[in-house]
Amino acid sequence: MVVSRSATPRALSSHDFEIRNALFRLFQSVQEGVFVGTLAPKSILKTLVANPYLKLMFGYEPNIPDSTIQPFDEMHFVDPKARRTFIDQLLRDGSVVDYLLRLRRTDNTLIWVEVTAQLGSAKDENNQYVNALIRDVSERRKLEDQGRDVHHQLLQAEKLAALGQTISGVAHELNNPLATILTWAERLAGRAIDPVTKRGLTTILSESERAAKIVRNLLTFSRKRNTTRSLVHVNQIVKETLSLRTYDQRVSNISTIEGLATGLPQVFADPHHLKQVLLNLIINAEQSMLS
Repeated sequence: MVVSRSATPRALSSHDFEIRNALFRLFQSVQEGVFVGTLAPKSILKTLVANPYLKLMFGYEPNIPDSTIQPFDEMHFVDPKARRTFIDQLLRDGSVVDYLLRLRRTDNTLIWVEVTAQLGSAKDENNQYVNALIRDVSERRKLEDQGRDVHHQLLQAEKLAALGQTISGVAHELNNPLATILTWAERLAGRAIDPVTKRGLTTILSESERAAKIVRNLLTFSRKRNTTRSLVHVNQIVKETLSLRTYDQRVSNISTIEGLATGLPQVFADPHHLKQVLLNLIINAEQSMLS
């Protein structure tokens, strides 16, 4: 009986030792930053224990003492106010879950992390224990940002498609009255004897032809089409694209100076796609000037 009683504590000690070893191996191998520290007055967070992954996450050498790892130090926060808000919430609620922070590594590269932390029992009257898991979510944030960019591009594409349909309808409506104006301006200009009247009709004719050209460009731009490459004059594409912005630039008091090189060879490209690219560049430049 005496032997059996004395064996029980030894068995429990062995079991506890195995559990401690298992927990230590988990602590060493887990792919999240593990932080155990204390929170002192004036929001001072001191590290007691840090696992290897936490050191790696913040760019520390693996063999430095745990106490030198200070992930919640002001030097690691991009925004000092974010640190104050984080600690205030931790003190108020006693815990935070997946709290998103923008932090700075030792090499000054920026990372996004999610922190799940809990205040433990008081170490003494001035300090509380803090246990935290810190997860690097920089790659996820990057993918989310890319997804938002793609979504924005799709929305812009939908807006452009709707705008193209509107432009096409307006251009078709303008074609008929413009054709009538051109026809009668040509007839009257051929008959007019008075020089002043003839000059006026000639002006009407040239401006109507210019308007008709703009309408044709609008129709070409708004028309859905497959990619079709051909030999094109880049200067001509530039001039046709600029003509689409003549009115808007005049209203916005913007002037465009053409400095096109002469004697350029033709290029093999899709003229419609070239116009789209050039139009985007022109509009971006206009918006920058206006802002």
